[in-house]
Formats: sequence, structure tokens, C-alpha cells
Amino acid sequence: MKSVAEYLDSPEQAADRALCLLRDAGGMSAAAVWAQSGGSWRRLACMGDADALPDGAALSAGKRPPAGVSGLALRGGDATLGWLSWRGTAPACLEAVAALLTGYLRYEALRAEQAAARTANETMLEISLLAGECPVLDRLLPRLHRLMQRLMDADNFYIALRDEDCAALHFPFYADRRDPAPPDPDQVFPLAGDQVSLAAWLLRGGAPMVLTGERIEALCAQESLARPAQLPAFWMGAPLRNAADELIGAAVLQRYEDQPPLTSAEQQLFMFAARHVGFALDRVLYHGRLERQVALRTSELEGANARLRAEVAIRKRAEQFQDVLFRIAELSNTSLSLEAFLSGLHRLLGEMVAARNCVVALYDMGRDLISFPYCSDEYAPALKPRKPGKGLIEQVLHSGRPLLLDPYGGMRGMAATQGGMPPKSWLGVPLYCDHELLGVLAVQSYDADVVYTFRDQEVLEFVANHIGAALARVRALEGLQQAYADLEQRVRERTSELDAVNAQLEFDSLHDPLTKLPNRNYFSKALRRAWDAYVDGGERFAVVFIDLDRFKLVNDTLGHLAGDHLLFEAGARIRSCLRHYDFLARLGGDEFAVLMFGMDAVEECEVIARRIVSEFERPVVLAGREVFSTASVGVVLADREHYHKADDLLRDADHAMYCTKQQGRQGYTLFSHQLRIDQADQLALETELRRALEEEGQLVPYYQPFVAAASGELAGFETLVRWQHPQRGLVSPAAFLPIAEESGLITRLDRYMINAACAQLQAWRAEGLAGEDIALHINLSSANFRDPDLVGWIGERIAHYRLPPAMLHLEITESALIDQPQAAATAMQALHGLGVRLALDDFGTGYSALSYLHRYRFDVLKIDQSFVFDLDRKQESVAIVRAILALARALDLEVVAEGVETASQRDKLTEMGCGMLQGYYFAAPAPAWALDWDKLARFKEPGDVA
Repeated sequence: MKSVAEYLDSPEQAADRALCLLRDAGGMSAAAVWAQSGGSWRRLACMGDADALPDGAALSAGKRPPAGVSGLALRGGDATLGWLSWRGTAPACLEAVAALLTGYLRYEALRAEQAAARTANETMLEISLLAGECPVLDRLLPRLHRLMQRLMDADNFYIALRDEDCAALHFPFYADRRDPAPPDPDQVFPLAGDQVSLAAWLLRGGAPMVLTGERIEALCAQESLARPAQLPAFWMGAPLRNAADELIGAAVLQRYEDQPPLTSAEQQLFMFAARHVGFALDRVLYHGRLERQVALRTSELEGANARLRAEVAIRKRAEQFQDVLFRIAELSNTSLSLEAFLSGLHRLLGEMVAARNCVVALYDMGRDLISFPYCSDEYAPALKPRKPGKGLIEQVLHSGRPLLLDPYGGMRGMAATQGGMPPKSWLGVPLYCDHELLGVLAVQSYDADVVYTFRDQEVLEFVANHIGAALARVRALEGLQQAYADLEQRVRERTSELDAVNAQLEFDSLHDPLTKLPNRNYFSKALRRAWDAYVDGGERFAVVFIDLDRFKLVNDTLGHLAGDHLLFEAGARIRSCLRHYDFLARLGGDEFAVLMFGMDAVEECEVIARRIVSEFERPVVLAGREVFSTASVGVVLADREHYHKADDLLRDADHAMYCTKQQGRQGYTLFSHQLRIDQADQLALETELRRALEEEGQLVPYYQPFVAAASGELAGFETLVRWQHPQRGLVSPAAFLPIAEESGLITRLDRYMINAACAQLQAWRAEGLAGEDIALHINLSSANFRDPDLVGWIGERIAHYRLPPAMLHLEITESALIDQPQAAATAMQALHGLGVRLALDDFGTGYSALSYLHRYRFDVLKIDQSFVFDLDRKQESVAIVRAILALARALDLEVVAEGVETASQRDKLTEMGCGMLQGYYFAAPAPAWALDWDKLARFKEPGDVA
């Protein structure tokens, strides 16, 4: 099917056709059609000598055309879309042709706005996704620049970021074709002091700035700022903030003399884009900080691991050494002969020291004789006992200290004293037992490649101690065993610490840091495992989605610390309602999810859902006060017939929870096939509602009158929206208003209705049907309070239709005051400044209506129809209405009672002094053309109401 645009001519073709019509009608000798596009004018079509006619810029500037030349502005709403200029006499069809041209130009303008909005939305989405695709700034920033160029001319664009200490500024990305000396990305600049950059001055103020070249020159002189090397003609900077609304840097766009300045629309778009850029940069910077922390932790773990490996190597060497010594100790405790003991000792000693040639000499002090109970020498197989002389053994016995001789000095001249083959290296240590010198243990080498060291000396001394005294050997063995036990304990402690760190890292990655519950990532893995097991024939399960009602109000009122306490308490309460094997997780914010295993029927799910809802009926004590935060629950049961992915279960549970909120919160909803159908129908209805807002004739204002109770005279109308769908017929407001609220279309719908109602009121005044005493009530949703242009737009509508402001009554519900309390107060004060009157709708049905009357200024109270319905049947309703009327009189407020359907209700309200009455008793809501003005005039005649 073709789009509407394919059936329409281009503006040039339309203009050409229009001029043909005017030419055929006669009277014009020359004509031209001009259209405005992007602040400039272009000629769409012409006939005759059109060059002599003034152009669109001249006509728009109000210059008087030459004699015989006329011009007609083509206006769409309040904007001038184009001009029609001609020479000669205007034909009768001029106004019709001008209206046709205006429609074409309005269509082109709307299509251009839609294309620009689509491009902006797609670009914002791509900027938001960049942080996930480009985890480092070097890759992110060039792509970010290209996306900004898609939105506007951003050839001269740079980004400045603060360092982690917020003391300096650097420019990781700088694109300026004219700057002769762009800053180095690694160079840092101070944020305070003299000669700081414009970006630093922007961050000092924390607000967006738009500067001209002259203003920059003045600031550099006044504030001692650093003057740019290439002075721009137009400079615009926007602060970049992270998700915590903290300043992290600034984005700057520059234009020079040969470039057009930024329009107001481009400035707003740049500010909007800067928020997305700030969030994207925040995610990348956070990712970088996290990677640096992980790298630091990894480096620490690697260092600890290296130390552990070194300790393990030492332990292995100690084990080997200990094994030899242990065998030496065992050998000393045997009943072997001395020769056999020393022979075995020699073999064990050879495992630690090059002891091929070993000698044990014992000194008998009584006989002054040196004996050699063991000798293993390749050049001296046996040594005979002798008297002490001047040999190496005697030197050790004389000093009582070890002696180590190497081939480079100590062994020279030894052949003469020792006799035989001189050794290349010699090592001897004394043998002690209980500080008593017994003899010498010596080893020697005839190989030049084997040279003893002090380490060998230490080993030999240790072995000598075992030979000298068995008790000393036992004590040394115990010391080695204790050292081994200490080493093992240190290894176990280090290993345990490493395991604990790894376990904590894994726990943190899968759990919420506040409630210690599993996080969304962990829940997704558990959900997929449960789904895979169910698909393979395992047990059936259910997914429960839980959202805390009014959590944002608690968080904003009592602070984030109280909000954290509430979330922790909520997790504990939900856990108490579950079975021990159910899986509870916090998905984020005030949202929780549960996997309930072994669920075969819907009734089993309802039992736990009711239990969760009832658990939140008890108050929570936060900051010394009781707070009630109910829960909205959505439940979906796993089903192979309707689901193919595990994530679809969580999606439908979320939708079921949202249905609970639409039904008034504090309850639960089981997702069903009908909800699935309704979900698809809501998406279609939202699309059709957007189309209805762009077309004429579908959204129709209905008007229900209300009368003065005392006189019966017509007092005003309430404007109600009705949707006359081309296929669905008349769609109930209850069906499409929630969709408008959720999708954000409610503001456009409200403006549509206000504009239509004001136009209708002007028509009634022109026909003499409505005087200044007639009030027109129009509903205003809470979403409008976020719009800073609301008050200005309403004032412009009042001026456009030339209406007395007091005729316009805006009805505000209590929910609007709950959602936007501060913004509502500001907007209401500004509306009162215009002269518009305000009415509090559905009074008495909200949370704290009396507090609203005290805090906000209202002119009219509307008694909810729930009180009027039981007025002639319940004394409680009578008492409530009397109290409301007394309160209104005390506060000097007008009162309108809604829902009057019977004469008895009318009489009761009149008797109690209610000022105005509204309801089906007088008239049902009807479009303007169906109003019976004769009947409305007869209301003042008693008994004449149908």
C-alpha cells in the first residue's frame, strides 16, 4: 500500500498547478509562490514577469511592495510558511488556491520535522549503544563525532573531560579544521586559576552556554580566560553529566564567520544529545576504571602467586634436605657399627654435597691421638692414627671453627705439608657434642671443576652436628619439622585467601550489592536453565515479577538511604513468602523476580502471589515513621505451546505486573492468552492513536453542561474526548487514555483538546450562545507539568482565540499533584497569573486531598460522583458532601457536583447549598453540533428537565 506522501505532489508541482488555476481565472499578469525552508526563501513557481515581483524575504520582513503588486501570506497555525505575490487583479478563487498551497506547505513542513525527529531518535539510540560497542575512548569518540555530524554541522567539535581528582581537564577528542594548535589528548589543563579554557569556565558554572565571538573577547578580558588561537564566531558548550548527575566534562561546538550560526532548534538538539553523550562516556569511563581495578587486582594476585611458587620451591628444597637429614637421624639410631654408620652417612651426604672423598677424624685428648674411623679417598685409601701435627685437620681442631680452602689461594703449598696428591678444594668442620669438640668431618676434591662453597660448609656443619650428638640431631629434626609445619600453614593460608578473593569476585558479579540477592544476570542464567530443563521434560515452573508501588515517592521524600532500607526489607518479606528452593532476585530499582519451581497449576501460583501482596499490607518503619509501600505482582506459568524462549516468560510477567498497576496496584495478575491478545491490541491501538492525532475528525470533543443549582441556568461545560475510530467505531476513553498516558501521547492529546475546545468556545461566543459567565472545563494530565512551554502555549491560545482567561477552567486530578508536586505548584502559579482558573477533580478520592487544598491554590472543587451516587440512600455520603461544601465555603471555593442522575439527588444537593450540578439528569455528553441549546436554556424552569 502506498503512503500518503506518494499520492501528493511536490511543493513545486502544487505551486505550479495553483498558478495555472490563477492564470485560467484571469486578472493576474505575473505571479510567484515563495516557501521558507531552513531560514531561507526559495521560489517554488512563477508565471509572467515574476523577476519584478518582491521575494519572500522582502515580504516577510514587511517591506511595502511596489505599486500594483500584492502579497498574501500562507500561514499554517502561527507560522508563515510562504508568500503568494502577484501583479494585477486577484481572481475570486484566490483564497481557495492559497488554502490549497498552505496545506501543501504545511504537509512538507510536518514531513521535514518528522524526518528530523526520526533521525534524532535513531542517532540518540546509536549514541546510547556506542558504550557497549566501543569500550575505549579512542574508538568511541570518532564514532560519536560522526553521529553528531549526522544531526548538525559539527565539523568543529571537541570534548573535554575532567580527571578522576576533578583538578584538571584534558581533551581526548578535538576536531577543528582551523585551530592551528589543537591540544594534545594527553596534555592536562587546570580547572581553576587564570588563563583557563572556555571549557573549564563552563564546568565551573555547570550550565550550558552559548557565546558569540564578541562575548568571548569580553569574557577573556573580564575573567582572565585563555583566548582561543582561532576565535570562533559562535561557541556553544554543554556540560556532560553521568547517571548520578555529576559533572564529568563538556561537549563544545564551534562555528566560524563563513558558517551559519546554530538555530534554536539545533541548540536544543545539541543540549539533548549532550545528555546521551554524557551517559555514554560515563559508561565507558566506568568500564575503564573497572578494568584498571581488575588489572591491579590481577597484578596483586600474580605477585602473590609468584611468592607462593617461590615458597613452594623453597619447601621442596627443604623437603629434600629434610629427607636426607631424617635418614641420617634414622641411621644414627640404628645398631650398626661405627664404620657402617659412617659409610651410610657418606652415601647420604653425597646427595647434598660433592663428597666423593670424605674423612672422619676423631681426637682422643687423653692419648693426644688423631684416628680415622672412616676414610674414603681415591688417592689415600686408608689413613693411620697419628699425633697432631700441622695439617688441615689440626687447624680445625685448634680453632674449633670450619675451614674452607679453594684452589685460588688457600690450597697453594699444601702438597708439602699433606703429602701425596694435593686436593683442589678442601672443607672441614668440627664435630661437637654438648659443646665438646670430638673431631673433624672433612671432604676434599681433586677435580678443578668442583669447588666447595659456604653453602656446602653449612651442609657439612649440619651433618657434623648429627654425627657429633644424637640429641642435637633430634632437636634439629624437630626444628625442621616445625619449620615445615609453619611453611605448610602459610601455604594453606595464602591458598585460602586466594580462594576467598575469587569466591567474593564471583559472588559480587552475580548478586545485588544492597540486598545480597541474585542480580538480573544471575536470574537470567537461572531462568534459562529452568526453561531448558522444562523443555527436556523437567518440572514446570512459574515466573513472578514484583514491583513496589510508590517507591519513587518514598525515595524522593525520605531520601535514598530510606529507599535502600525499604528495598532490603522488601527482599526479606518476599523471601519469607517463598519456599526454600524458590529463586528470588532483584532485577534493579524496585523490581524483584522469583522462579517458583514445581508449579503445575495456576491455583498454586495464586496462593504465593496473594501471600506476597498481603505481606506488604503491613507498614515499614523508615526514618522513625511508618511507610506503606504496596506491591504489584505479575505471574506467568511456563508453557511450551506459547513460548519458545526463556526471556519471553520474564517479558510477559512484567506485562502482567503492569496490568496490575493499571487496575489500581496492590494486587496480582496471572498472564493469560487474553492478556497476550490485549498486549498486541494495545500496541496496534497506540499506533492508531498516533495517526488519529495527526488527522482531523477522529478525536471529537464532547461537551457535558453543568448548571447553577439555585437558578437552573447554564453555568458551563466540561470537555470530554471521544475517539470515533474509522474501523473500531466509538472507542471508550477507558481503552485509549491509559495507552496515551503510558506512551507519552497524553500531552499531545491534551493540547489537541484544549485547542479544539477554545476554538469551539470562540465560535459559540461569535454566535451569541455563550457569554463570559460560561465556564469551559478541560482536563489537564500530570505529564504536561514537565513541559516548560505549557503556560506560554496556553496563553498564546487564549490570545489567539480572543477569550477571557477566566472562562477557561483546567481540571487537575490528585494524581498529577502526586507525580509532579514541585512542577505542578510552579505551573499552577503561572496559570493563575494568566487568569486561568483551576479545578480539583475527583475531590475526596485520593490520598491527601486536604493537604492539596492547603498547599495549592484552587478555584473550584468537583465532588466525585461516587459520593453523589449514594446521596439519597446513605447518610454517610450526605455527611461527606456536607463536609466538602462547608470546607469549600470556608476556603471561598466554587463547587461542582458530578454524576447527578436523579431529581432526588438534584434536590438534595440544592438543599445542601451546592453551587453547580453536572450529570446525565441534565444532559449526556454530546458533540458541539448535537447540543440542544433550547433545552439548555430551559434548565432554569423547574420541573422541565428530561
